[in-house]
Amino acid sequence: MSPSFVEEFDGSRLRPDVWRHAFKGCGRPGTIANRSLYGNRERQIYFDPEFLDAGVQPFSLKNGVLTITARPLESRVQGRLREALAKQPERIRNSALRDVRYSSGLITTKCSFQQTYGYFEMRARWTGGKGVWPAFWLLPAGGGWPPEIDIIEAHGDKPGTAFQSLHSKVHKPVTRKVAMNGSSDQFHLYAVLWTPETLDYYIDGVKTASIPTSADADKPMYMIANLAIGGKWPGDPDASTVMPARMEIDHIRAWRFTGSPR
Repeated sequence: MSPSFVEEFDGSRLRPDVWRHAFKGCGRPGTIANRSLYGNRERQIYFDPEFLDAGVQPFSLKNGVLTITARPLESRVQGRLREALAKQPERIRNSALRDVRYSSGLITTKCSFQQTYGYFEMRARWTGGKGVWPAFWLLPAGGGWPPEIDIIEAHGDKPGTAFQSLHSKVHKPVTRKVAMNGSSDQFHLYAVLWTPETLDYYIDGVKTASIPTSADADKPMYMIANLAIGGKWPGDPDASTVMPARMEIDHIRAWRFTGSPR
């Protein structure tokens, strides 16, 4: 295998030619509908300083580590969101976006890097608490859903547990719930080896799960890392959840099989 993507977060800011911060679009900042998976009833909007000209900055880089910070929305920003939501179609106006309470961040290589098969890894840690939902995952570069490969998802109130999944059009979702050595507030290496036959998942170099590769998981995919807050699956933050919440990423890397398609 040969390296195909390396991000060490050594600079003073995220590279704009590599990272975007919305689920769709490669040019101007995405609309409010592309800034949250509101179908999951998530309670965050993914910001960058340009979005809504609100000056919300969820990203910081220091000593080779990217920190994504989620925090409650200021009243000024809530007003901007209400104005943006009022301009959306009715189905968007009446969605869970009405109940957004937090800002957070997402980074994606949708517009800069994609790959079919190979090895993908992220070294990261995050704060705990109910409703804290970090993830590192892959989606098809050509659009559509599923398939989806979830290299790691976690719930802040389950610090010794990781979830590793495959979503597919051809069979029901498969999720492996695995126990971690140590806790998620320590740095760990989360990875998947994706081949035409299997998805082998790893934590700190130890194989934790294996899922047969579905027939539709055979196309170029891009990477996403994000810190979601709340939703139907992890539940919403409660009084015990410490805010701001943080996800720290030391690096993201990928390798390609020699001679494999891009």
